[in-house]
Amino acid sequence: MNRKFTASCLGLIALMVSSMAQDVQTVTLRFITFPKSANPEPFQLLVAPGKTMEINAPTNALSTPYQVNRLSIWSFGKVEPGKTAKEPPTFTSYGSAPALASSDQIILLIRNGKENKDGVQVIPMDNRSESFGGGQFFFMNAAKVDIAGMLGGTHFTLTPGKFTVIKPTELKQREEGGKGLFFTEFFFRKEDEARPFFSSTWPHNVKARSMVFFFHDTHNKRLRMHTIRDYVP
Repeated sequence: MNRKFTASCLGLIALMVSSMAQDVQTVTLRFITFPKSANPEPFQLLVAPGKTMEINAPTNALSTPYQVNRLSIWSFGKVEPGKTAKEPPTFTSYGSAPALASSDQIILLIRNGKENKDGVQVIPMDNRSESFGGGQFFFMNAAKVDIAGMLGGTHFTLTPGKFTVIKPTELKQREEGGKGLFFTEFFFRKEDEARPFFSSTWPHNVKARSMVFFFHDTHNKRLRMHTIRDYVP
């Protein structure tokens, strides 16, 4: 009886462990950081209590995909050694944000200063095509002034730290190849006046999506724009 009971218990435990393992959901994460750092250090993502994963977040392109277990919060920082040999290492958080429900996410890491330790704004984005797909533009205002713009007939405004996703609607067809073009123009607010700082005609590609960052250059304090283009299947 004892042997049968023990075998039954072990079988039940094995079934529970297998079921729990199947319930663990994984999420695909891709990273990008901004602005560029002169001496970039990798971030560490807290993936479980006391456990981190080192991730590299480039500036000019999306990172390679990382597979992690689903969490309710994405927290980035660095593991610091204990002050004494007896003290365990501790995790110092540089920034965190609630995770999205999506199984495929882009994580934007916007530095507050020149280095990771100066703090970072964590912005999760849904990376599925229905949320950020081909022909769409993501705009992030990392500058210190209000930004306004017109993108292919769609107008938008962004206060510092805000972002939006826009798809141009007013397209003109090129004669060659039939690809679209649209007009875009950006302004910044100074002394309650909207002042233009960029205008151009951009190509439209249903297979390309773009990320546009507005920021102030740390060297000369001028307003700049940084664009990243990514192609979707």
